[in-house]
Amino acid sequence: MTLAAGAARAELRQFSYDPADGDTQAAAGPVTLLISQSVLGGSRVLRMSSTEAKATAELRRADLGALGPDGWRLATDGVERDLYRILPSDEGAAFTAALCPGSKRAWLALTPVKYGRNVRAIVVGDNPAGGGVRRCRVLAFEFHGEWRLPAGASPPTEPNEPPDFPN
Repeated sequence: MTLAAGAARAELRQFSYDPADGDTQAAAGPVTLLISQSVLGGSRVLRMSSTEAKATAELRRADLGALGPDGWRLATDGVERDLYRILPSDEGAAFTAALCPGSKRAWLALTPVKYGRNVRAIVVGDNPAGGGVRRCRVLAFEFHGEWRLPAGASPPTEPNEPPDFPN
């Protein structure tokens, strides 16, 4: 009962990140992650948005089995703990094409997303040549700040609607 009450009190937060290297700048640029954070400190990433352009991809937690028998080995170097599928809705297909050229489906294996911490993502996609998944690239992001949301407000949907930033 207590855990259910804690999950019900999860809050939405938006963390902004800058690319930490040239490869990440070229592939993704700066991004904002919308997360649902529980009172117990756990978090779940809900979407990734380009901070400079109008592009958003919905993310859903994925089962490790989705990558096949050796897929998780390709998706982690030991520090990435959470696997998310990039959904094809909205600009998800464009994110997949940019992050993993040739793939129709892609996943992100992320390091824990927490305030003030840098994030690393390994992008894994289906193999256009057939067979299992393939590692496409590693993205490195430096924490930039938090987009503060007014209590009970929905996150902005347009890049020109910035709440108080950075905090």
